[in-house]
Amino acid sequence: MGTGQAWSQTTWSPARDRSDLRAARLYLTEEAVARLKAVGLVQAQQRRRQHLVPGRHPAPASADREGASSASVRTAYGTVEVPTAPGKVVALGDTALDSALALGVQPVGTLSSRGGDSVSAYLAAEVSDISLVGTVAEINLEAVAAARPDLILAASGTPREQYDALKAIAPTVVPEPARFGDWESETRTVAAALGKEAEGERLLAGIERRAGGIAGRRSADGGETAVVIRWMPSGPVILSSALMPGRLLKSTGDRPSPAAEFTGKPHTDPLSLENLGKIDADRIYLTTLTADGEKALAAAEAQPAFARLRAVKAGNVDVVDGDVWSSAAGPLAAGKVLDDVERLRTTA
Repeated sequence: MGTGQAWSQTTWSPARDRSDLRAARLYLTEEAVARLKAVGLVQAQQRRRQHLVPGRHPAPASADREGASSASVRTAYGTVEVPTAPGKVVALGDTALDSALALGVQPVGTLSSRGGDSVSAYLAAEVSDISLVGTVAEINLEAVAAARPDLILAASGTPREQYDALKAIAPTVVPEPARFGDWESETRTVAAALGKEAEGERLLAGIERRAGGIAGRRSADGGETAVVIRWMPSGPVILSSALMPGRLLKSTGDRPSPAAEFTGKPHTDPLSLENLGKIDADRIYLTTLTADGEKALAAAEAQPAFARLRAVKAGNVDVVDGDVWSSAAGPLAAGKVLDDVERLRTTA
């Protein structure tokens, strides 16, 4: 899609057929610029009204917000004034959308899922009609403006150029950089932007309690090594155990495979069939994201190298949702991961 080419806004709902943002491309036609100015969506920045301590997530502000028209939220690009009761929210990405929905907020716009043409399947039952305003690779600014948001929830790592374009439409919250794998930090920022900090903390505490409860009910296989694999068209990649699924597996009683104990990047480069032994573990949680990935997996399953894997020989390969286990992060996705672990690994 080149500069100046029209991008049609799409409305998606569950009844219909069914992040990297750092590399996202931006385009905005002269007509779109005029439209942005015409609809008057540029929000006046109000004076900062509360001090937030660096290095900590925003403190609960529900009492401070009462009777006020705006509140301050700490973001990657400084303190941003957000409306205390945003009527329309655009959530750019699965984590922002997941967190908003978990907090009881229905965004009016979002991005299609990675490799898909609608929202992630695991969120389908949670959303009503919602406008698609771009893809993970390309956000359409005119479509965002047409949604007339009061607040934009952007993804962690959103580039400055993109942030500047978005904040001209509505106050935009980009989570501060966090420790690798700290998915809770982004959920906390979304909760702060929506004035639902207490609800956010309750959600996260509930996930932690549930994981501990599952660990206590694990069948006799507790303490096995486990690894999460996404099968790509070019081969399998090992997902870092520091990501949300890996951390939840550890909390529920598994030990991460040594091959997954790396940080700084979400996954390895694709492995060749000759190197499949690197993913050997007691149990494999196996995902795909695209039809091409599924075809590549089917072809690999017929190879002797695949059959020799310890988990394959023991019948301990569990196929799980690729969006939930290898792409998303948020309270709803965490709940789905725990659903799978509870179903597959616990005794009644």
